[in-house]
Amino acid sequence: MKQLVKRALIAAGRRSGLVSRVAALIVNNDPRRPDSYAHLRERFIANGRSHAVDEHARREIIRRFEEIDRLVPIGTTPTDGLLLAEILLNVEAPGVVVECGSYAGGSSAKLSIVAKLLGRRLLIFDSFEGLPSVEAYYLRDRHCRRSEDWITDWAAGRYASRLDEVQGNLRTFGAVDVCTLVKGWFKDTLTDEHLPAQVAFAFTDVDIASSARECFVALWPRLSPGGVLATHDSAYLKVLQELYDPELWEAHFRAIPPILFGAGYGLCDGSPHLGYMVKGHHLSSEYLKSLTLEK
Repeated sequence: MKQLVKRALIAAGRRSGLVSRVAALIVNNDPRRPDSYAHLRERFIANGRSHAVDEHARREIIRRFEEIDRLVPIGTTPTDGLLLAEILLNVEAPGVVVECGSYAGGSSAKLSIVAKLLGRRLLIFDSFEGLPSVEAYYLRDRHCRRSEDWITDWAAGRYASRLDEVQGNLRTFGAVDVCTLVKGWFKDTLTDEHLPAQVAFAFTDVDIASSARECFVALWPRLSPGGVLATHDSAYLKVLQELYDPELWEAHFRAIPPILFGAGYGLCDGSPHLGYMVKGHHLSSEYLKSLTLEK
């Protein structure tokens, strides 16, 4: 009976936005589905059996993450938080953690909790004025997962959140003591003045393709071998075009571009925008596997 109800809800969800959200909630909390949050949550805890950050510590991470999801405006999903945490917990590279695009500080708070456990600093870059004004070409982008032709709402000022609001959320829900917040546009702040020579892990959630390129050009050369650059914009066609621009790799980086895991599709249904690259051409399969939840 339960299975019949679930199937009916999912079918009806195609016609009703409200029922669709209810159906998605049921599916996302079904621990038998390997891509559900419920299943991945248990995997995240179980991975502590053979890790320095053990099961008890991971349950506390989840408790705090779920509190953030309830109480802080956030642009990432609960599944995104688990995947990013597992990657960061297993990165074997020297350097700091960097976030570009903090919104209200929900993802920043999550990253700060893990960064503190690992003894790393977190540098947070944001305009605290929302999205920038950009030329018309960058106001529209195609979403690889959706049927609509274009996303057209990258208006200046969207996702604005005040600096003091982000600091307050970090203080209440995260680990503000390991954080440095840098206010300004990426083209002005992602410089030698604010960035160290070594970055172990970077997370960008910037929406606009030109901003994604600015972050990538500044961060990729500083990423240590074995380091990870994760993006919450992997579903957008123009972002993918910027990240894989041949001129960028041939003339600027003088390197072969790595795989962007999750390109166009995301890492799973619960993380449809998340993707990541790992720096280095001689990485072991064991290391790449260690960055995932399903080991």
